[in-house]
Amino acid sequence: MVIYKGGMVVEKGLYWNPMDGQRVNVLEDGILPGDENKSYLKTSTVGLLAIAPLFGMMYVMFLPLFGIGVFLISGLVFIIDTLAAVAITGVRVCSRTNSRSVVSNWNPSRAYFSGVRKKEKTGIRHTLSVKEGTTNSLTPREKRDRS
Repeated sequence: MVIYKGGMVVEKGLYWNPMDGQRVNVLEDGILPGDENKSYLKTSTVGLLAIAPLFGMMYVMFLPLFGIGVFLISGLVFIIDTLAAVAITGVRVCSRTNSRSVVSNWNPSRAYFSGVRKKEKTGIRHTLSVKEGTTNSLTPREKRDRS
């Protein structure tokens, strides 16, 4: 078998493009369709009939392998995600000293390109000014601290 390019003048015969499966019958000397990027093999009808079952056999053999590969990759993604979550938890637990976190907001799966958000302070006690002559609801300790 010899490879011919598109646009070449060829003699009569059967020409097959293995890239897209196009079959061209040239009845008299003529020009193959397409540009120089298309390549054709000159073959006989018997040769083409022998090649077709081989492609079918390759399809039947490799399709289950592709299915198994997709199944394994999807399982690996789940396992890697689980291991990453375990690692993050382990780092956070091991980095605690005196019940305070050394690595306060560290998360390896999150990027802070604009900086970490500052949390507002909560739990600040606002003291109310107490007017004289009114009853107040101060605790005994607060009364002692004020006097």
